[in-house]
Amino acid sequence: MTVQSQTRPSEQQAPAAGPSRRRRRRIGDGTRSFAATVGLLVLLGLLLQAGGALGWWPGSTLPKPSDVVPIALNLLGDPTFWGDFGRSAVEILGSVAFGVTAGLLIGVLFWKMPGVGRVFEPYLVAFYSVPLVLFYPMLIVMVGINVWSVIIIGTVMAGIPMAVNTWVGLSGIRPVYLKLAKSVGCSQVQTLVRVALPAAAPMVFAGLRLGTSYALIGVIAMEFTTAQAGLGYRIRYLYESFETPHMYAYVTMVLVIAVILTAVLEIGERVVAKRSGR
Repeated sequence: MTVQSQTRPSEQQAPAAGPSRRRRRRIGDGTRSFAATVGLLVLLGLLLQAGGALGWWPGSTLPKPSDVVPIALNLLGDPTFWGDFGRSAVEILGSVAFGVTAGLLIGVLFWKMPGVGRVFEPYLVAFYSVPLVLFYPMLIVMVGINVWSVIIIGTVMAGIPMAVNTWVGLSGIRPVYLKLAKSVGCSQVQTLVRVALPAAAPMVFAGLRLGTSYALIGVIAMEFTTAQAGLGYRIRYLYESFETPHMYAYVTMVLVIAVILTAVLEIGERVVAKRSGR
């Protein structure tokens, strides 16, 4: 007599329900986060509009959103804006590309050589807390007043969080994963690409998002300080010219760029997570 194994309905449905629940949870979390962000922005806009209309602060100091938004929309047809945007885009993308690449390589190096990581970790963290604008005069002497002086600063600002997060993520991998990869004959490169980096993907993406944010901050700050072109330079120029509504219009466009970059990185992170089965 043969005995047939029977499973409860709940056990049969669990494998299929688990991934779907995770997908619904990710979609729900993303939707709630987006809705909360939009709600906060709308609330802030209404507060600024009401405060300006009621005279809580001078319009020359903080104009109403109804005065700033039309100017910001008109910038989309202004060649001057696109020239400044192109300069800043080159500097931001260059800083992110160089910084993320260098940070990823440094993080992998520290992981493969823990002794080197322990030696350089205090200096890396300490350098991260130093205002990098202090090195800008030296860079001007070395490379001149051009895009490269700004890109170098942005690269350093993007590279440090990328290196630290990559190192922490790789160091937190369970040893059993690496032993399994070695047991099936994976080379060091295959282990890194197919096992280590996917396992450390959450921390790596956190470093990428931080690095991109800091690169944007560094580029705009450097342009505001000494550059002769770019969105940061234009904000400073409009500030010094007392063109407050136009200045806030440029600030609004910078905020829009930051939001778009954050959204693109979040979508990329979800795509990678979906493909890796997390």
